[in-house]
Amino acid sequence: MNARMNRTLMIVAAAILTVAFLAGVVNARNANTAMVVKPALENVRDYAAAVADKNYAIDGGVLFVGGPQGWAQVTTPDGIIVGAVAIDRQHPETIYMGAANGLTLYRSNDSGQTWLPVTLTTEAVGGVTDIAVDSDQRLVYVGTDTAGIFRLRDVGSSIVLSGHFQLDEPVIEVAADSTGTGMVFARTQSELYRAESYGLNWAPVENLGSTPTAIAIADREPATVYVGTTDRGLVKSTDGVNWTTANEGLGLVPGSRLEVNALAVDPQQPEVLYVATSYLYGTSELHESPVGVAMSTDGAGNWSTLYTDHTIAVAGLLPVSGETGAVYAVSNVSRTPQPLGKAPVAPTSLADVKVESPNTTVPWTAVIAWVVAGLAALALAYAVLNDLRSRRPATARPLANGTAHNG
Repeated sequence: MNARMNRTLMIVAAAILTVAFLAGVVNARNANTAMVVKPALENVRDYAAAVADKNYAIDGGVLFVGGPQGWAQVTTPDGIIVGAVAIDRQHPETIYMGAANGLTLYRSNDSGQTWLPVTLTTEAVGGVTDIAVDSDQRLVYVGTDTAGIFRLRDVGSSIVLSGHFQLDEPVIEVAADSTGTGMVFARTQSELYRAESYGLNWAPVENLGSTPTAIAIADREPATVYVGTTDRGLVKSTDGVNWTTANEGLGLVPGSRLEVNALAVDPQQPEVLYVATSYLYGTSELHESPVGVAMSTDGAGNWSTLYTDHTIAVAGLLPVSGETGAVYAVSNVSRTPQPLGKAPVAPTSLADVKVESPNTTVPWTAVIAWVVAGLAALALAYAVLNDLRSRRPATARPLANGTAHNG
């Protein structure tokens, strides 16, 4: 009976040990044991400015975390080319990324240590182009290049697909506020779309008066959406229906039209905005003359020049959160961020880099798995020793008449 119990215990312990070991190996793969660090970014395709203390950027299809002090690679699932990234403003440890080589959204609740994949659709082939998060409603809006816009609800334990709006054009940008108003906009190359009923329905914005070129939403009171246009400059709205121009100080030149090339809002200072502009000349044949970058500290009420360049148009702006007048710029010629205003110059060597990877520690699930594996190993060793002891022959004892008795 004791031998049978030992054998049963050994089988159970061995099974637990095997499962725990495999679970530990799988979870530990998310720990970045060989941290990739670089002083500066070189090929930025998307950027999520910090709402707490971590900026996230996609550099050459790879996700990085850091800032002016340096950048560390974030471990992501194998085979993924990262195409978009966003931060939950109310829960900064929660980040979302989209695959450029698949219609899949990934969520991490631990700053990139582990990832939950969510397939958007299996009926199309394409990739994720942009992500916007309504932190107040726990809604995530995902723009794609072939399948329109997806609306998902983050319920904590999982993410539920709860809406889809098909479009014939690739979605270039998506923006959402987190103040509770449910203001959400999406932009294609030719149209601007406004979400209704918290993204359950969408409608084209027909009174913009120009083609949209950039969008951004500031979590102010009230929440304000800013839209760059081809020839009206910058317009803004607090209801998404009525629009007013916001070009005071941007320096319109007689005989030209003002085009917005890029737009950004400081997430920690929603009244601080940056805009890159160009002048358009001509009628039948348009000529573009870049102007530079301007800054507003009063919600686009007034603008002041931050940077001037009449040769290369700025294509993207990366603000340093909480630092008024500090922003980086990328262009269509070079996606390497260039510091503007008060933005610090990037370190020139790894010796000057001071950034900590979010994946330097093993995930807690892996730790638990290893503890369970250790306990199972002890139980297995105990069962084996007991089994060996039960199989050992008993010592012979002499009987009273001189014959041996083994008991």
